Amino acid sequence: MRKRLRTVLLAALTVGGFVWGAEKPNVVIILADDLGYGDVGFTGSTEIPTPNLDRMAREGVICTQGYVTHPYCAPTRAGLMSGRYQQRFGFEVNPAYDPHNAYDGIPKSEKTIATRMKEAGYKTGMVGKWHLGAHANFHPNNRGFDFFCGFTGGGHDYFRVDMRQIADEGYLQPIDRNGAPLEVDGYLTRQLTDEAIGFIERNHKSPFFLYVAYNAPHAPLQAPKESIEKFSHLDNPLRATYAAMVYEMDRGIGRLMDSLNNAGLGENTLVFFLSDNGGPKSWDKNKPFASNGPFRGHKGDLYDGGVHVPFMAYWPGRIAAGRVFDQPVVSLDIPRTAAVLAGADESGLEGQNILPQLSGKTERAPHDAIYFRRRNGVAWSIVSANKTKLIKNDWDGTVELFDLTSDESEENNLVGQQPEKQAELLKKWKKWNEKNIDFQFSDFHPYHKQLDEFYKTMPSK
Repeated sequence: MRKRLRTVLLAALTVGGFVWGAEKPNVVIILADDLGYGDVGFTGSTEIPTPNLDRMAREGVICTQGYVTHPYCAPTRAGLMSGRYQQRFGFEVNPAYDPHNAYDGIPKSEKTIATRMKEAGYKTGMVGKWHLGAHANFHPNNRGFDFFCGFTGGGHDYFRVDMRQIADEGYLQPIDRNGAPLEVDGYLTRQLTDEAIGFIERNHKSPFFLYVAYNAPHAPLQAPKESIEKFSHLDNPLRATYAAMVYEMDRGIGRLMDSLNNAGLGENTLVFFLSDNGGPKSWDKNKPFASNGPFRGHKGDLYDGGVHVPFMAYWPGRIAAGRVFDQPVVSLDIPRTAAVLAGADESGLEGQNILPQLSGKTERAPHDAIYFRRRNGVAWSIVSANKTKLIKNDWDGTVELFDLTSDESEENNLVGQQPEKQAELLKKWKKWNEKNIDFQFSDFHPYHKQLDEFYKTMPSK
């Protein structure tokens, strides 16, 4: 009887090849905003020092073929929080910042990963950029998060709040801390880090799920002057400020890791780091400020420059240190892996548990293919497990086929040269698309252009 009970308990505590005690592991997701693939050290940057992320990468696992489900902000976040392709529920564009609009946001039909983790006994917290609806219906506190400190729009000024300006898509609205308004205290990236550390310190005795959604290095390009001065050797002032923003984010991530270690939680916390999409085009075409490394395109594209992002997992003592996994993974795998670790509800999740891949127990690709669609199919793409990519990037209808193994820059169009492969990928994409619906709200907001102009050259402090 005792032997049978021990076997049952051991099976219950074994997940993805790991065996641990009764204490469930914590999960932290750190999401950067508009970070170019080539702008961190572990993906090859030599201009922007990111020592904390680089250390985590050396001691963790770099997923060199890491993708998100969309080439810009809110849809990617909808997929990450729901654990499902956001096209399934019509979230393919950015919602307006409108606290009175009870329609534009992640629908109640979607169970967030925060809700799943909370039901599994986790304390749940989020800091930073939500961008999944500004109405109370969509507020993080009403979608599974016990704690929230951040903003519900698509971005925010890094130094100030100014309620005298209302048509700003939330960029100058107060910071929201569980429904109470706050001023920006110093520099926003540092303030968000402080709030994340506070959540860890308050909840270190319970298993927790923490989502840290920095808005760095998203516009407006702003950073403390002393940080910008570290990059004064760069000829492009936009690039210098952007670099300072990445540098500040990396410093914050280092402080987060220190807080986990100080609480004795370093070896019981799985941390994921990724960006929500690729780096954007510069307002000045002659002065690009973000780098997507070897990849073609940028934020908004379905070329790899828009959806192939820095992607890394860190769990000291639990996953293989210094490992590089080069098969395609996608942001949807993160909520699935978190749910598996927590023993949470996995129903409806479309990602895969990638613990076996992270641990080195398998080199198998977790997906047969990864799928993309923008604006009801104006643009679409599919990346297969063998890194073959079929893409229609935009309105002109041109379809291209690339072998990403030998052509990561997507320069050599193989359409017509491999008709069987092309037909196979198109058939798979169409079958996946059968379960999608049209996008459910408009992203046409007349003040977007005005807002972009306003924030191009906002002063740093």
